[in-house]
Amino acid sequence: MPTIAILIQGLIWLGIFITLVYLIVRRIKIKGTEDFEDRDN
Repeated sequence: MPTIAILIQGLIWLGIFITLVYLIVRRIKIKGTEDFEDRDN
């Protein structure tokens, strides 16, 4: 039983890590294509 709990926790942390990396990469790509005139503020 404890191994199942550790496995589930590991999968949750892995999902969080993958999501964080995806969002960082996506933001860098958006920033590269952004012009000064395209900003909202």
